[in-house]
Amino acid sequence: MIIPMTKYSLLIYHREYEDFLDKLRELGVVHIMEKETEITEEIRDKYQYIDRIDKAIRFLKKREQVPGSLAGELSGSDAYDEINRLQSQREDNLNRINNLRKAINELGPWGNFSPEKIDMLRKEGVNLRFFVSPSRTYDPDWKEQYTIEEINIQGGQVYFVAISHNGEEIDIPAEEVKLPSRSLASLKEERAVINSKLETIENRFDEIARNDLPALDLYKNSLLEDLEYEKVIHNTSREVEDHLMIIEGWVPQGSIEELNQFLNSSDVAYITSEPKEGDKVPVLLKNKSFAQKFEKIGELYSLPNYSEVDITPFFAPFYALFFGFCLGDIGYGILLAVGAIIARSKVQKEVKPIAVLVSYLGLATIFFGLISGVFFGINLYQTDLPGYQQISAMLAERDTDINMLLFYLALVLGAVQIIFGMVIKSVNETIQMGWKYAIGTYGWLTLVVGSLLVYLVSVATGITMETLRPVLYLVLIVSGVMILFLNNLNRNVFTNFGLGLWNSYNMATGLLGDLLSYIRLFALGISSAILGLVFNTMAVAMSGSIPVLSVIIMIIILVLGHSINLFMSGLGSFVHPLRLTFVEFYKNAGFAGGGRRYDPFRKIN
Repeated sequence: MIIPMTKYSLLIYHREYEDFLDKLRELGVVHIMEKETEITEEIRDKYQYIDRIDKAIRFLKKREQVPGSLAGELSGSDAYDEINRLQSQREDNLNRINNLRKAINELGPWGNFSPEKIDMLRKEGVNLRFFVSPSRTYDPDWKEQYTIEEINIQGGQVYFVAISHNGEEIDIPAEEVKLPSRSLASLKEERAVINSKLETIENRFDEIARNDLPALDLYKNSLLEDLEYEKVIHNTSREVEDHLMIIEGWVPQGSIEELNQFLNSSDVAYITSEPKEGDKVPVLLKNKSFAQKFEKIGELYSLPNYSEVDITPFFAPFYALFFGFCLGDIGYGILLAVGAIIARSKVQKEVKPIAVLVSYLGLATIFFGLISGVFFGINLYQTDLPGYQQISAMLAERDTDINMLLFYLALVLGAVQIIFGMVIKSVNETIQMGWKYAIGTYGWLTLVVGSLLVYLVSVATGITMETLRPVLYLVLIVSGVMILFLNNLNRNVFTNFGLGLWNSYNMATGLLGDLLSYIRLFALGISSAILGLVFNTMAVAMSGSIPVLSVIIMIIILVLGHSINLFMSGLGSFVHPLRLTFVEFYKNAGFAGGGRRYDPFRKIN
């Protein structure tokens, strides 16, 4: 759910302003409203500086996560300056290494020679010219005309040297190359020196990461606090010749009493008001344990608008089911669930909700694995296991199998989610604009649900559709009137009819396309099971017949193959339910989004 917000307008005397801001930041409950004006260049520069510090912190965290035993000797600003200096040196040395690599590659085919001796020969009137020719065009008869020494044949190229004396003309149809004025040995020696410098720089990065990361984090957070302080000042209105300061902000319902006590003790004048249409109200979500873990999933798309219903609790169970449907393997589900439970006790506090989320997804995978009968790629319906054997025989008697049932189950789940989304849309429209604007959506609900109920009654009771035709006609008439003529009671009937026809076309084509999109659940589940079966078959076929070695080879193939399958199928199982949620479900639920996160003015360190 979205926590209700209250707008506060605070009036502060200018002499008490800075002291009041310090206390307000300590309280940390007011989300300051920003002015429509652009932020200053100074604030923008500070944002960019903090962003660079944040990148430096992320760079160090990738290198060394274990804190060192020594306390850091550097302050946060000194640590950042040294990181900048080291990164600059590192970049320069890497560029030099690249240039040396190119020169060494050019000199490699020629071997090690002394440029000094070549210069001495040139002074004595003996010139050495270096040529490269493709093997197919190289002519050995050139040796009869000139003094030529072949140096190397590599990559289909012939590397040779033509020796001449002063005044002697050489005309060879080959590419002449100009070599660096340094020997191969000296280039390699310089490369070794630079690599040693790079190693020293890398070791220093590791040392800073072990000992000075806390100071760097503290420095970044202190700069953020100062910046937020400046933003509050920037968003403060000044009245009565700058003697009175006015701050406006939003406070969640649970913090109102605490803020009121603080304001009353501070002798600050304040006015409260409820959000109005058009207000940019921040969004603070509060859901129960299960749905709360899926808030991160919803934020990948957008936070809900303050005025609409938070649909996180509504898509959460569907997302878990869809993930389990796509992966659908008991063994993979056990690995995910157990791995997440173990990780939960070891990871940082911020990451624990993600570990819990993965454990939920693992349980959903086990559930659908039991239904589909797949365990590490093994089809349990083709084994003698009790239950699966009987179910398989029963399905065969009815000329079907589990895969066909899973296909229909994917469509049923899709239909349920689409209808559920339409219910949420009607509720959203009723809350935001009133029931007069939601009649069209109610009409579509009546049409879809009513027609479905008539069909289900016919199937369950044996009553023919011919007998139930009057009831179906009644559903069509009632829903048709709501969709075509009453979709918005604030418009005239002709406008409603025209827009109703257009919406009917969009809904008719859209609903069918949306429903068919859910077939991907079945397709991904089948592909995961088949790929697991392929790796099992490969492990048996390629293991050979040597007693101990065969088992080792089989285990290696199984571990590698199922690791690949778990990664690829797990990625698909994460992404495709996202698409079904953000496209099909959000569209049918009328999700607007665009909410801004509640971010109170508070101390960070």
